[in-house]
Amino acid sequence: MNMNLQLMRLIRRITGNDSEYQTADQSRILPALRLSVAFLAILLCALSQNAIYVIMIIAAELLWLSMKSPIFIRKTLKPVLIAVLFCFVLMLPAVSMGHPRTLLTVSMKVFESVLILSQLENSVSWQNMTDAFRTLHCPQLFVFTLDMTMRFLVILGRYSNSILEAVSLRRVGPDHWKTAGTGGILGTTFLRSQKMSLETSEAMACRCFDGEYRSYRRRRFSRPDALYALLIPLLIALFVYTQQAM
Repeated sequence: MNMNLQLMRLIRRITGNDSEYQTADQSRILPALRLSVAFLAILLCALSQNAIYVIMIIAAELLWLSMKSPIFIRKTLKPVLIAVLFCFVLMLPAVSMGHPRTLLTVSMKVFESVLILSQLENSVSWQNMTDAFRTLHCPQLFVFTLDMTMRFLVILGRYSNSILEAVSLRRVGPDHWKTAGTGGILGTTFLRSQKMSLETSEAMACRCFDGEYRSYRRRRFSRPDALYALLIPLLIALFVYTQQAM
């Protein structure tokens, strides 16, 4: 049953309804622009040798997060706290070796990076995320493979979940029968994935797929997008200023 619940949570996170993301004001911002700003902030914080820059980015992110709903804050901070705790445990030997600042610096950068990615995950749907990769001119094979992989994971997850439910409902006798049936579930799912991949390939060939991943969800560059784009020169200018102030 625990395996069943974990599988359903994974499917829920991947195939979250787009209406869940429309409550955030960032839904008005182009996903490609949000992705660009997020990667730029993470990169500059990783390259920064001045802790003030990282602290300022963290403060700005926490200020933005404080204006969200409690549910959104909880979903965002949960993976952040886990990542920081894991990083803290790994970096503890640095304190005993006389480098306590290394522990603090690495922990802050991990906190900043995971916080930005967690906010991006909870405010942009997966469909918009793949469209953002395409808009940023990422290799079409990479975007297509990424998108199809996630879709197949969802379909196969639902398929294996149905089998697992059937096995659990028909389970009679000792518990070792359930463990023995796990291999059969995985084998059946694997055979199903092979059949689905063949059917998908044949369907793509019938539809004359030419290898180009097209996007049909484009919209015009709006005023909120222009204001959000100002973060790019602002982040770069702040990075240069803090590095020169050392």
